[in-house]
Amino acid sequence: MKTKHTILAALCGLVTVGPAFAADSATSAIDPEADRLLRAASAELATAKAFTFKAEVWADTVVEGHKIATTKTVETQVRRPDRVHMDARSPKRSRGYWYDGKSLTLLDRANNFYGIVAAPDTIDKTLDAANDQYGINFPLEDLLVNDPYASASKAIKSGAYFGKITILGTPCQHIAFSTDRVDWQLWIQDGPNPLPRKLVITYKQEDASPQFTAIFSDWKLDASLPDETFVFTPPKGAAKINILPATDTE
Repeated sequence: MKTKHTILAALCGLVTVGPAFAADSATSAIDPEADRLLRAASAELATAKAFTFKAEVWADTVVEGHKIATTKTVETQVRRPDRVHMDARSPKRSRGYWYDGKSLTLLDRANNFYGIVAAPDTIDKTLDAANDQYGINFPLEDLLVNDPYASASKAIKSGAYFGKITILGTPCQHIAFSTDRVDWQLWIQDGPNPLPRKLVITYKQEDASPQFTAIFSDWKLDASLPDETFVFTPPKGAAKINILPATDTE
């Protein structure tokens, strides 16, 4: 697949793709423990065949020099290799995403309209197609891909380990990485289930260095998710519209 949806690409608009970095001079600035923990968290997600989680997301928007925080909640259900359902809800903008192995449906709850397009036969291919053809990014899509480690690691210039800290009552390991354009931190649950519990991205090249923060909860890696979970049923009065291809501005 064309791994365009990295933690950095999906959330920051970067295109950082490719395989996991090799253990050579290019990685000398990456702490081995930070790398080990990132690999462990990625493997935990990659091996889960059907999983669910929730996230509370905060994002800074710079308005007339002021950083204004906006928030939304994201509920996610995934069944590999070809099923996703996500709901992203905020006070002003709420959307639903359904991928059933054949089609992708987007619902705009605020305006009560939806669109359906044909989709490839895997989650990874669908994420790429949604971005390439329609300019659509799923919320937190880095957690959905087949190989989260490869997706996250390509643009990393340095990485550090900052020890243990508790996030909302859950003991975690704190790691951080830097790229040319962003700094990002990840808090990974300590113990036998190394799951992401908090993510913070700082856009260091943008005015006022806005941040993106996600707090994860309610992880379930052995979820029972029947086909019906991923079938879209239009709400009462919803209007069907066309999803138009993205305009190439390059």
